[in-house]
Amino acid sequence: MNFEKIQKELDYYQKFTPVNFVEERTKFFESVKENQSYNPLFQYNDKLDVKDYEKIKKSLEKEKGEDAIINEFLKVQLNVTDMMIAWKKNDYQDISILSGKLFGSINEFNLQSSIRVYKSLRILRQHSEDLYNDQQIRASFLEELKKRNLEGWIIEYNDGSGGNVSIYETEKKVVIRTGATETKLSLECVLSHELDGHAIQAFNAMANKRYNKWFLSYLGTEKQYEGYATFIEINNLSIAHIRSEIEYFLGLMIATALANRLSFYQTYKEIYKLCGDRDFSFLAAYKAKRGFQDTAQAGCFQKENSYLLGAIEIVKLVEENKENYYRLSQGCFPLSVIKHISNKRPKWISVKDFEKENLEYFKN
Repeated sequence: MNFEKIQKELDYYQKFTPVNFVEERTKFFESVKENQSYNPLFQYNDKLDVKDYEKIKKSLEKEKGEDAIINEFLKVQLNVTDMMIAWKKNDYQDISILSGKLFGSINEFNLQSSIRVYKSLRILRQHSEDLYNDQQIRASFLEELKKRNLEGWIIEYNDGSGGNVSIYETEKKVVIRTGATETKLSLECVLSHELDGHAIQAFNAMANKRYNKWFLSYLGTEKQYEGYATFIEINNLSIAHIRSEIEYFLGLMIATALANRLSFYQTYKEIYKLCGDRDFSFLAAYKAKRGFQDTAQAGCFQKENSYLLGAIEIVKLVEENKENYYRLSQGCFPLSVIKHISNKRPKWISVKDFEKENLEYFKN
């Protein structure tokens, strides 16, 4: 089995990024200006068809063996393959169900309670006039990379990245969306999430010769991958940072739940009522409809649930056994195999002490 090739073919993050994102975003806001409803018609670039994904599924099924860790990875990859098959069939109901199974489901939180918490966090929000533009975000990353003695990294710009910042750890690359802006609080969260969370975990995974190709695969293991990086932020930063992150990710989760029964435009309108921020409202609706060609259809892609639901799961694991933190630091893998991971102290560690007050605040 050519695992690297299969990982590339199952990379929903890349394949679910529309090639016409910028054009459709422009069309959408032109329609909103005219008080017209418009649901973007996203186009995606993928040469594979249903039969190709079915072949991938068969090759994965053949690899099952006696290694408990690899078997759990294969289980997740098979679910990812089923999701890609549903994607090719434009079966939005199946995409909704399978993505919920992989990343955390809208059934795991109460929508109305989440809206109440979101509104209360908006009231508590500290209105900062310190806004960092894309060039300043780049400068902050370069400064932090230098502080951490991380060499050989490059920074790129991409209008259609779908968020403000993305990191590609193994390629030593940071991608910033052109025109992105961040407040001081949110920028500090991004730096911690991407560098102390994702990058350091990847460095530890690369050092494991037996499992590195598996521990470096985030495909379908987003609850661990994003949950771990969010946990690092929660533990290492201030309560104000935690509030900021909960507000942001909760907004995305609310959009996902709404998108399960509403169109893109309706989801945008509902989120805009809550926050009054047109850019965030578009981003939230876009992330919830990621992979959809017909965004007027009900259904959702549930990846955005992984940040907070994953972090909650990781907080519980660390409170059950502090050694679990060292297991979690060794790479990205299904949380179901944590008992099989060695608790050796990895080379790169993001957390020196567990901040109980922060963890309690987050849980509450």
